[in-house]
Amino acid sequence: MDAPFSRGLAWYRYKSLEDEFLAATRYFPFEKAHKRIWSEFFSDLLTKTGNSSDSFFRNMLKDAETCSCDYRHVEPLLASNRHRDIYFFKDLFEPMYRLSGAEVSIAYGLTFYDKDFRPFRKFRRNELPAWWTAYNHVKHTWFDCIEEATLENVVGALAGLFILNVLNTSSRLYLIKHQNVIKWEYMKASNNLIVEGLMKKLKMGIPKNWDAYNFTASTPVFVHSYRSDKKVVD
Repeated sequence: MDAPFSRGLAWYRYKSLEDEFLAATRYFPFEKAHKRIWSEFFSDLLTKTGNSSDSFFRNMLKDAETCSCDYRHVEPLLASNRHRDIYFFKDLFEPMYRLSGAEVSIAYGLTFYDKDFRPFRKFRRNELPAWWTAYNHVKHTWFDCIEEATLENVVGALAGLFILNVLNTSSRLYLIKHQNVIKWEYMKASNNLIVEGLMKKLKMGIPKNWDAYNFTASTPVFVHSYRSDKKVVD
């Protein structure tokens, strides 16, 4: 079922994690010069964020089942006996959402952490993001690997979960209808129903002739500019 997305449960979870992070920035400088600092707080937040991303991927399987006719790789993968792990999710969803190319800008308050950061960049090389590896290490071998619970890995994990929320079709429709997260130029002149209809057709962005509208999804920490899907024209 898509209830975690269509009812906003997944977004509520993401926002609670982001708010937890923002509250903690009172006690550490949120800038790249401190990206290697680690703490017990970061280990807890990294674990919760990684768990949420794993759950998000598992709930996205319904998306794959409903669009198998559009992507030839989907049906064989779903019919296989492969373990539903991060490598499986990478092979299933990378061709659909082009996760490796999804960028975010990261800014908060008086600091500017990074620009054009890609939390799933390594998917393109058939590798796993460093934050995902750190999440697994911290989750399963906390005493040995707590120093991997760094600011950098927490930011990467939150960025990854943010990207999943703003790209998933059902989640994206929820954000358009009920949250002030997704915006575009000429919003007052645009019909939300038209935009919602277009979003249902797309996995990774906007129609190629909608480039000028500058669609973005943003929170206090992250901004994602939607890419043009060259295969879809309004």
